[in-house]
Amino acid sequence: MIRLIGVLTTGGIPIKIKSSMDAEGELILGPLIEAAKALSAVIGSGEVRKLGFKNNTLIVTETKKGYTIVALVGKAEDYMDTLLRILADAIDDSEIPRADGLVDEIHVRVIDKIIGTYIRDNIEIGFPETISDIWTPILNALKRDNRLSRAVNDIEGLLKREIPTEAWNNLRNEVSGSLEDALKYALEGEYDRACAVAMDIDKPIARVFCIKMGALAHTMTKAIAPPLSTLREISKSLQDDYPFTNLARTLIEYISGERIPADYSRAFREAIKQFNFNDEKESLILGFLFLDPRVVDYKDFAFKIVKLYRGKSEVFSTFIETINERGNLFEKLYSITSYDGFRDELGVYKTRITGILGSINWVLDSDLLWELKKEGKGIEIGILASLQLQNYIAILTALTESPVLTIGERKEILEEVLMLYNDYFRGLMKADIPLFSYTIDSVAQSLSVANAEYYCLATGDARNEHLNRCCAFLSDIYQIINVEWPKAQIRFPLFVVLNALGPILTRADMLPLEEVYLAYLAMRLLDTNTIDATQITRPEYYATYLGNTTTTLTALASKLLEGDERLRVLKTCVDVILDVQEWFISHGVICRDDIFSASFHASLIIESLDDNTLEKVAKRVIALNRVAVQDQSKYDYEVAMIGSPLIEILFHTWKRLNDERYLSLARQSYDSAYRAWTKYGFQEKAENFKIKYGHVWR
Repeated sequence: MIRLIGVLTTGGIPIKIKSSMDAEGELILGPLIEAAKALSAVIGSGEVRKLGFKNNTLIVTETKKGYTIVALVGKAEDYMDTLLRILADAIDDSEIPRADGLVDEIHVRVIDKIIGTYIRDNIEIGFPETISDIWTPILNALKRDNRLSRAVNDIEGLLKREIPTEAWNNLRNEVSGSLEDALKYALEGEYDRACAVAMDIDKPIARVFCIKMGALAHTMTKAIAPPLSTLREISKSLQDDYPFTNLARTLIEYISGERIPADYSRAFREAIKQFNFNDEKESLILGFLFLDPRVVDYKDFAFKIVKLYRGKSEVFSTFIETINERGNLFEKLYSITSYDGFRDELGVYKTRITGILGSINWVLDSDLLWELKKEGKGIEIGILASLQLQNYIAILTALTESPVLTIGERKEILEEVLMLYNDYFRGLMKADIPLFSYTIDSVAQSLSVANAEYYCLATGDARNEHLNRCCAFLSDIYQIINVEWPKAQIRFPLFVVLNALGPILTRADMLPLEEVYLAYLAMRLLDTNTIDATQITRPEYYATYLGNTTTTLTALASKLLEGDERLRVLKTCVDVILDVQEWFISHGVICRDDIFSASFHASLIIESLDDNTLEKVAKRVIALNRVAVQDQSKYDYEVAMIGSPLIEILFHTWKRLNDERYLSLARQSYDSAYRAWTKYGFQEKAENFKIKYGHVWR
């Protein structure tokens, strides 16, 4: 992220210094400025120099007018280089005079406006009112349409459905035993059976264990979950002074929707302080209270608890390790500029994948699965394979989102991802194997991105077939939700999925019913006030939710609304999406695919904007694309993949404003993209690109 950004005139005199550092950090401003002055004395305009400064990097560049721009960044230094060049160009194109050591009102005003345009400290957009303004006209349009209103009615029926009790009662009658028997089931990943056995044992440790097992059953497909009302009654019977009573009660209230995530996180944190590893048997029982993605936030504790379960429950230990690995992968994802950033992780999984796929083939064979279950291994093998496969898919997808693969390499990896889903993971979802909803969440996020990426590479009949597969993928998600719905924790990241696939379905002029089902369900489940409360406390979470939700609704609005209402809503959407992406870049997170979607959605309204607004939107889109694709010659394949919306905007801006700079940028992007499609063997894509844009220069 950008910890400090500033502009200096000659002599190192500051015009504007903007810092997000705390009071202690402010003490290093003086040395930073001195370092910037020293670097600026030895570089030319347009050049960039870097200097390591504690755990950060100081980046300095000089404008043609003689001003020095300095930034202290914590990550994504290469992307920040580009952002500084954008600021330098904006300064050189502005009315500000050449640097002469003086600072007056015009200097402050111009620099403040430029930094304010491209650097976002925070997002000031309120979530509830913004989303309501966008969603209300969309909802009205859905209700007016005979075909689409069916989705509205079906989802309303789904929301009223209650969890059936017959299957749970049958399970209760089928199993019984001691607390040791319940623990054995839990160690093997059969949490519903563990819950049923523990429910008849009247001890505090058994009661909290029963509640956790029931909660886990609510997070797994194919598991038989107990009614939440039953778990709530058990929680009420717990002694107030038992160390883990608060966690158990808060857990039930949280999955029932009565508590917010922050409440449960606090109870989780306090319970960790109460836990000890002295008695192995007791630790193994109570340790299941921490089988939760949150545990990786407590690194020392997570390490100890994984060690406790290693060799006793591979499901437990692998689940935690997988979440930790996934977190590390995505921390790298948005700042990677070199293949080396993923080489080690990919190598590890490449050596494992044959065994992982072999395990999946075992459990997909119904006869073999039956034999494995008799040995108490079937469920464990299936869950372990799903956990490991989810991370391999995540690594491959992360690579395809980064600028380190050529188009041909990207296509090959995307085809592997799609194959892994269609031939293996899809079968796992349909097999008689419980899967963590977290695993399906992860794969759904990865596949939505992979499907969107592959759309950009496919042509003709292959593209049409791929679009059908995209709709089938959305249908898979809805079918799982429909079957598992009564469970409290089977929800999935619907806005993440639709954020990726909504724009490409719009580009293809498609509005499948599956998209409407998932979007309407996502909006009905959305707690706008809870999201709004994270604006200050968890800004990255807030920005992510705001961006994903708005992009999802933008895709729908563009297809459902008409006339002035469509333009009004889309203008709001585009402004929000651009704000969000500028905030992410300012914080060192580069969402390449989201920048592509933002550019596409901006292209939908560009013809309807007045000249002043058109120029502002065009400059913002250009800046985002320059950061996403740092060097059009080096990353020509990136221009080919994501450049079409940008070229559309540049063409229109050139025609309207009669400014040759926009035509020059369009030609540069066109040449890079066309050469890339040709160079990497995508001749049909190259010809289609030439037909669409090449006529401008004939």
